[in-house]
Amino acid sequence: MIFSRTKGWIGVDIGTHTVKLAQVERRGSRVELIEALSIPRQEPWPETSDAATGVPTSAEIQAALSLGRDFRGRDAAVTLPMSVCDLRTCSVGEGTESEQRAAVLKLLDMGTGEATGGQEFDYWSVELPSEKASSGDNTIVLSIASSWATRVAEDMRESGLVGQVLDGLPLTIGRALSLSMPNATNPVAAVDWGHHRATLCCIKSGRPLFVRTLRDCGFQMVTETLCKALSVTPDEAQKLLRDHGLPNRMRGIGTDLQEVIEEVVREPLDRFLDELCRTTNFLSHQRRSIAPTKVVLLGGGASVNNMAGYLNERVEMPVESWSLDSRESPIAERNRHPIELFGPAIALSSLAWAN
Repeated sequence: MIFSRTKGWIGVDIGTHTVKLAQVERRGSRVELIEALSIPRQEPWPETSDAATGVPTSAEIQAALSLGRDFRGRDAAVTLPMSVCDLRTCSVGEGTESEQRAAVLKLLDMGTGEATGGQEFDYWSVELPSEKASSGDNTIVLSIASSWATRVAEDMRESGLVGQVLDGLPLTIGRALSLSMPNATNPVAAVDWGHHRATLCCIKSGRPLFVRTLRDCGFQMVTETLCKALSVTPDEAQKLLRDHGLPNRMRGIGTDLQEVIEEVVREPLDRFLDELCRTTNFLSHQRRSIAPTKVVLLGGGASVNNMAGYLNERVEMPVESWSLDSRESPIAERNRHPIELFGPAIALSSLAWAN
């Protein structure tokens, strides 16, 4: 297939703690990262942030566009954190697209007790030919307050960008896996281990069929524990985790500092492991057709040195960190940000070639 456009859109991953931008380019059959930047928010969002008007992101986006040497074009695709989204599963009957959309809207109205003129939503089927959920639920619905969509549109305008798509994070994660594993057919548990939340999506052939927030497992639990124990700043804690990280006993590697870090952060890591294993075990017993065969990590938790190796010792399936390809990204290395942080932003950039 010949693509008239070689450069993707600018992918904008708006997080509660950072804003990440990335842009990819098609080179033959390959998709390569040409620019990526992560900008800390001027004021991190609270965990429960309801007022969209109070959390603009234009300053961070403008800073990234100014600092990034190779961002090109004005078209952009955006995703928001799950903390501002409502996600539910429900049963939607057969019918035309407009009939199904009306049915979803009615269900949302019933859930809020009022008309949903103030919400934007998307939905997708999670029913497989070989399996019907015991509850009868066959659809995932993701919605946000319209004020958030308006806020994103204003941020785009103020930054000089043209927002083409506001994407749901589970769908973005599914696209990220399709880029890194284009031929994979078995279900994969992809975990976006963000600052405030860890979101597990069971992905099969690029489609999220199950989504769950791992309770009390935001990556901030790890960094805050390290800050308190070693009397370091959050930035210093991030550097310790990325440059040194955890011992990799499968390879017989472990420094004294890595041993100290492991001991200090064991409690939040054990909590993450418990939630991860509990969720994958549930899928293995209750939803066998989508039981994952592998775990892929994205986000801040994935950027910890040796994190995948550490989890591999404790999880009964392979664990790996997300990557666009097997080679190190010179862009991520140049900006001192691991590529694992940019999976959603890279997937958003690739939407330029979506059918």
